[in-house]
Amino acid sequence: MAKISRNSPCPCGSGKKYKKCCLDKDQAASRHKDQIPKSAGYFMHEIDELDNLSNQVLDLIDPGRLDHAEKSCQKLLTRYPDQIDGFERMAQLLEAKGENKKAAGYYRKASTFAKTNPGFDPESVQWYVEQAERLESEN
Repeated sequence: MAKISRNSPCPCGSGKKYKKCCLDKDQAASRHKDQIPKSAGYFMHEIDELDNLSNQVLDLIDPGRLDHAEKSCQKLLTRYPDQIDGFERMAQLLEAKGENKKAAGYYRKASTFAKTNPGFDPESVQWYVEQAERLESEN
């Protein structure tokens, strides 16, 4: 699959540039796909469910369906406690709700998770820390 230029029209058909539409979601999805530990013993359908549930949260946040997004976040945290998705998605949801202090806490949980689990590079850990610091400085 050819790499999509940041300034190209988004392939989802929204009419926006890729960088203003689906780039962040695509980058987050690719970060998480390779970070599922092989030792977790997940079957392919469970990995698909994890990806679908994680992406569903983003799809619900965008139009402001925050109550539904929160239910999906809770499912992520409950069903997949050994994955980072629940922490990151809850942080994004809380940020969308304007609860920056709580959101920063979840980004910090994600950074701790990334530091203590295999498959995460230092840049990913730093990204979570920067998100937490950004939100804490806005308070």
